[in-house]
Amino acid sequence: MTSETNDRYLDAMRRFSGDLRMMRQVFASMQQRDVMPGEGHYRLLLKAHLDARDLAGAGEILTAMQAAGIAVEGATRWDVAIATGRAGRTDEALATLDELHRENVEPDADHAPAVLQIYLAAGRYPAARAVVRQMSQRGQLAADADYERLLRDCLDRRAIKDTRTVVDLMLQVGRAPSPRLSTELVAMMARAGHTDRALELLERLSEAGVDLPGDVHTELLLAHAKAGDAEAADRALVAMEEAGSRPSSFHRNAVLRARIAAGDVDGAWSVALALAADGRIPSGENLEGLIDVSLAANRVAAASGVLDWMLILGVPVPPQKAADIIGRHLQAGELDTGLMLFEVVTANGVPADRRTARDLVERLVRAKRLDEARELLERLRASGTLTHGRHYGSLLNGLVAAKRADEAIALLQHMLSKKIVPTSADASKLLGTLIRGGDLATADDLLASLGDAGVAVDEPTYRELMWAHARKGQAEPARAVYARMVAAEITPDERHQKALEWASGETKRRLPEDGESDESAPDSSADQAADAGAADQAADADAGASDQAADADASEPATDAGATEPIADADAGASEPVTGGEVLVVADPADRFEKPEAPHAIAAAEATEAPAPPAPSEHDSSSSGHAASVASEPGGTEPATPDPAPGADTPVSEQAPAVEAAAEAADDGSAEGPAADDASNDSSTAGDASASAGAAPTPAEDDELRSSGD
Repeated sequence: MTSETNDRYLDAMRRFSGDLRMMRQVFASMQQRDVMPGEGHYRLLLKAHLDARDLAGAGEILTAMQAAGIAVEGATRWDVAIATGRAGRTDEALATLDELHRENVEPDADHAPAVLQIYLAAGRYPAARAVVRQMSQRGQLAADADYERLLRDCLDRRAIKDTRTVVDLMLQVGRAPSPRLSTELVAMMARAGHTDRALELLERLSEAGVDLPGDVHTELLLAHAKAGDAEAADRALVAMEEAGSRPSSFHRNAVLRARIAAGDVDGAWSVALALAADGRIPSGENLEGLIDVSLAANRVAAASGVLDWMLILGVPVPPQKAADIIGRHLQAGELDTGLMLFEVVTANGVPADRRTARDLVERLVRAKRLDEARELLERLRASGTLTHGRHYGSLLNGLVAAKRADEAIALLQHMLSKKIVPTSADASKLLGTLIRGGDLATADDLLASLGDAGVAVDEPTYRELMWAHARKGQAEPARAVYARMVAAEITPDERHQKALEWASGETKRRLPEDGESDESAPDSSADQAADAGAADQAADADAGASDQAADADASEPATDAGATEPIADADAGASEPVTGGEVLVVADPADRFEKPEAPHAIAAAEATEAPAPPAPSEHDSSSSGHAASVASEPGGTEPATPDPAPGADTPVSEQAPAVEAAAEAADDGSAEGPAADDASNDSSTAGDASASAGAAPTPAEDDELRSSGD
């Protein structure tokens, strides 16, 4: 057929454009009349199938075109991909688009908006931004909704670089984000800490004519405050005022936060006082920050003012902040101020800090304000702040140092009644005070109460109490103390057994007088052993009490001056001269003999030959026995005895203080160098003397002893 006939069919198909049914009838008529369809016929029919989203029919037309040798152009393939995407077959559409992209076939201006929508629907934002870039280069606009979807994706990912890219592409074609969306973009950059980029974006949007609300300045202000850039925060506040917005208390607090973050104490207080002058108040967060920055600048009084401010305004006071302020006052020696603040904050419902409360009690004790310390401690116990026995140690020691032992005992008994378990060191010290004061009945009662409460005192205290009863011949109380010591899982030794024997009277207390035979005299070796045990007990008790006082002084400086006074009194009593009708007890009768190899033993023997002073007393006699037999304990360390001055006959009782002082130094391990060697040699000498005292003398030794006595 002629070309005119083809043109007649082509015109008919053009007339029925958009009506797929009529176009298919025209195309079928051509086939029935053996009219060969041309490229124009196929393209019109393919477009009709695609417009009707008849992808199957479109595929048949494409197959027929390829069979007829007609090449499919890129525009046609874009049409097929777009139609496939609009039919909801996104994966097939994306596969076609990817194939076209690999062939470097880009969508033209007609297909670009539809391709952009396919990419956005599939979440292919990088490809969508590429299409928008191509459109912007041609000066072609995209839909506002498409721009917003791209920017929302940047907000979700906090992608600052992509945000700037999309905004630049929009401004390139004369478009800009909405004011609301622009504020969100600036805020996103500012909150991410990129305040410089946020300011740059703000300037570009303002130049493009975007009318930004005052919230954008708020976001910048907050960003500067968070970064601690106080100067930039002030500039943002000025910019807000220039934009016609009136800064609120919220904005002023943001500037205050920036000053605090920068550590500018003067600037922070200036802003805070300006807020107060305007009838506004700093936020609770800023008030806490004011406390921190004031303490950092060592302005404790200013920090206390913030604390008062918080209490007046009803702002909750963090317990740790109050504790920090009170602690700084105490460190500055302002005890009354710290105590007043503590009373105020606790009265307003702020929980008491345990460390601060204990520090207050100890400082009151050091200031010798013991009654106030006890009253405060009782209130803290009732509130559940200080409920352990160690919290009472400084007050107990302070009462003892102030010669108020009765009140210390009453406080200890009060603790036991409230189920508060004292420390072993405190209980031992108080018991030692009672023992040295001679109040053994109270000591027994207190020991029983401590035992019932599960509190065990140290071994020297048990031993000291046993010997105190033994000196008075009180066997039953001594055995009761012994039983409590064993119940406390303290293993007894021969020293405790000697105390029991002394208390029961099994050990005699006299040496044979001149002219008496061994048969008529009491067992002198047993007597010496008892005296040696008593001396050993007393020396260890004194050393133990000194150790307890030293431990208490190391942990509680408040009682340094008075903690050792009872011990000093006891030592002074032990050094008094011993007189009486009984024969003076010495460490060992064998020490009266001349022993060139043991000069210290000779010195001790010469000292014992001095006449006994008159006016005896029971207390002095027991004290003399204590002092004279310090060096005679079997297995113990004998202190170095000083060489007697030429021609001096010094009684044993007058030598006791020096001997006991040396014994305490040896017990504490303080002897060094030659002194330590002397103490070691003396210990060997004392061991030999004790060994000889424990054995019965031979007849030759007995004769020599009688001749020496004569």
